[in-house]
Amino acid sequence: MLKTPIFRYCTLCFFAVPLRTIKVANTNIVSLVMKTRTNMKPDYGNWVPKRLLYGLLIAVLITTALLIGALVAGWAWPWMVLVAILLVVSAGFLCYMTVLYHVFSFSGGGLMGRVHEYVANHLPWDGRGRLLDVGCGAGALTIRCAKKFPEACCVGIDYWGIKWDYSQRMCQHNAEAEEVADRCTFQQGDANHLDFSDGSFDAVVSNFVYHEINDGKSREELLRETLRVLKPGGSFALQDLFGLKSAYGDFQGIIERLQTDTVSEIHYADSATEIPIPKWLRVSGMMPGVGIIYGKK
Repeated sequence: MLKTPIFRYCTLCFFAVPLRTIKVANTNIVSLVMKTRTNMKPDYGNWVPKRLLYGLLIAVLITTALLIGALVAGWAWPWMVLVAILLVVSAGFLCYMTVLYHVFSFSGGGLMGRVHEYVANHLPWDGRGRLLDVGCGAGALTIRCAKKFPEACCVGIDYWGIKWDYSQRMCQHNAEAEEVADRCTFQQGDANHLDFSDGSFDAVVSNFVYHEINDGKSREELLRETLRVLKPGGSFALQDLFGLKSAYGDFQGIIERLQTDTVSEIHYADSATEIPIPKWLRVSGMMPGVGIIYGKK
């Protein structure tokens, strides 16, 4: 076949147009993916589980219906008083927990964010190496450390039990939304027996975890297990209800023993007054005795 200029022009147009179309399509796809990632928002949950709020709301609705039914049916007044008391208690508790939800929320009162920031700011570390977050929940503290220390690789571990609304997938989503997924990994783990060899990390952090663990090791042993995976000279910042005697007993004694045989430098601070945490939240059953220990191994 004769390859005339017209033939060459037609051939060029035949191949060039589809290639240009593919290129434009790929560009649009990339732009769409980048826009989707940009629009991703982190979801760190709340220390007040939504299922608790829903359960209380259902309780209020049920007791309201019972009270109305009692009035219509003409129940004896002792029964109506009992139902009315249940309604007042459940409604009051719902209001209280709703206020707490707002105070804790990252998009509301922001207390959760300030607590995590406080822990990260008390970590005496240059940010080079590996960091472990024990009990990472939704990954909020892990990710905050990754953003504070841009050269660090951060690992978050959690048991992710049914008690909380957190999961490994939630952590990974949040890391992607905060654009630190390339330096953050999350895995299931047990604070009683960390699946890492001695001295695996350059820094360790934890927030409100140890008092929740009531099986296995004592609270002092849990602290020692966390410090076991820290390199000599590594940094730590661990926050919990250390001032709560029912959980830790003589915590000053624990600090002295750690200073003797585990760490080279340790400090204690009253987090409740420094963050600060509202006094009405420092009551038993909420956030009593909040403190932080930090230093070097």
